[in-house]
Amino acid sequence: MSKDMFKQRKKIDLHMHTTASDGASTPEELVEKCIELGLETIAVTDHDNLTSVEKVQRLGQEKGLNVVSGIEISTYRGDAEYHILGYFVDLENDALLGLTETILDSRVERTHKMIEKLTEMGYPLEFEDVKKFATGVSLGRPHVARAMIEKGYIEEIGDAFTEEFIAGGGKAYVEKKNILPAEAIEVILKAGGIPVIAHPYIINHGQALDKEEIARLKSVGLRGVEVYQTKHNEKITKKYKKIAEELDLLVTGGSDYHGENSPGILPGDKGMTEAEFAELESYAHSML
Repeated sequence: MSKDMFKQRKKIDLHMHTTASDGASTPEELVEKCIELGLETIAVTDHDNLTSVEKVQRLGQEKGLNVVSGIEISTYRGDAEYHILGYFVDLENDALLGLTETILDSRVERTHKMIEKLTEMGYPLEFEDVKKFATGVSLGRPHVARAMIEKGYIEEIGDAFTEEFIAGGGKAYVEKKNILPAEAIEVILKAGGIPVIAHPYIINHGQALDKEEIARLKSVGLRGVEVYQTKHNEKITKKYKKIAEELDLLVTGGSDYHGENSPGILPGDKGMTEAEFAELESYAHSML
């Protein structure tokens, strides 16, 4: 393991969100920020949809920023929530677009249910109060939190993500549609993409993934592990780098940038080496 393994990788960041999901940055703002910070390659990985990718790619091309097509699909194994990243996916693939449509419809239903729970708790909201904060197609808990701030129920976004409100398992929390990890992996592969497990140490409602569980995911088509992550400290990073090497899985990394919705995190805060990205890119080309 090289001595520079933990040096900041500010050139390549493969985990970013825009206003198409729960990020606060528009495609224009995201590209501008990445250029300002000197990034060379990024991936747009909005939750459960692809709507910002093409625009970010076009803007990036104009400014010399390489933009990889990507997505982050929320899946469940029992109560545990696994996020599956997909890289180099075909943006027009019918299987992938069909899955995203199903998930996005369920997000609208989920938002209505959270609004109902909050209203019953004495914090009345209307659907339009939340929807106006979602400039993209995807609704998420940060949009509910922003509506709560506007109504004066809380002071900042983090106040909503508590057991009292909409944190996982909270009083007004509602689970997402139950897509299985294997299903998301299969669809990403059908779309010509590379499926990667996101932040394996942070699994909502579940334990950090061990080597055995990651090997199980590999058996159903997983191709990589997000080793470098703002949610991973040095010890955790070493652990998952070793697991990836032992299981012969690709290594990726990214900041999980959400703009104002991820305070303290900037594009490039975590990334990957040029050699690691070259291996990922080469693997993508071999799948064509």
